[in-house]
Amino acid sequence: MLEAPAEGEWGAKFRDHYAARIQEAGFQHVRLPVRWSAHTAEDAPWEIDQAFMDRVRHVVDTCVNHELAVVLNVHHFNEMYEAPDANREKLKSIWRQISEEFSDASPLLCFELLNEPHDQLTGEMWDAMIPGLIRIIREKHPRRPIVVGGGSWNSHDSIHTLKLPGDDRMLIATFHYYLPFAFTHQGAPWVAPNIPPTGRGFPHEAKERQEMADHFAAVRAWSEKNDRPVYVGEFGSFSKADQADRVRWTKYVTTLIRENGFSSAYWEFCSGFGAYDPQQETWRAELLEALSVTAARRAD
Repeated sequence: MLEAPAEGEWGAKFRDHYAARIQEAGFQHVRLPVRWSAHTAEDAPWEIDQAFMDRVRHVVDTCVNHELAVVLNVHHFNEMYEAPDANREKLKSIWRQISEEFSDASPLLCFELLNEPHDQLTGEMWDAMIPGLIRIIREKHPRRPIVVGGGSWNSHDSIHTLKLPGDDRMLIATFHYYLPFAFTHQGAPWVAPNIPPTGRGFPHEAKERQEMADHFAAVRAWSEKNDRPVYVGEFGSFSKADQADRVRWTKYVTTLIRENGFSSAYWEFCSGFGAYDPQQETWRAELLEALSVTAARRAD
């Protein structure tokens, strides 16, 4: 929706009644990916287009009005990944403007610094940038939760080297989980030229489940050692996989998330991974059940 270069360009637009549908299904929050960099002026101070800012504010307020927390991020800042030194001041400016716009926002709003640092933005470079970005946000939001992930596309491995300011206890560590990649991204055209072939089931090998459990257990050990909550900010499988296998994988990952005490956001609402069918205006019942939303809410 808002992560596309322009809303609707990738086939999905936010419709106000979606917030009600999400809340009625038992979800407690939404993660809102936003491509701010496509809506800024070309030169410093990189002013964000006010009409776009107003649109983001409308989406956030609509969700909050339906008692949904919102994780608002900086998504698809491709220039930052390709040339971090040339774009670090732009990222700071974006966060100054977001912080100002949402200075009066509900406590249900959380911020996420940057989606999936990768390419030329190494983990070491990203770690060095984190404290400065947090300081910018803290000027207006001293107690608002901030979600921060590591490098290498927010991989589960990167969380082990993530460096967070020790004196800020309102930080939530995040990682994304799409393993086995050959299953979750089979037939996905955006990973060309190395598109995993379709036809792979889950589990494909007997060891897969144990390997996945080990990944989550290792993150939990990091969480306990560092006394930081963990948020699985993305997990999902592309629709080219067999639906029964997708349900099986989703149910297993959901189980791992709950067993390890993490919070999570499914990727995503109504597109190629979607749990919701926007044409039929209905949830895909088996995927929704696999997410165990109602049971998870009761447990909370």
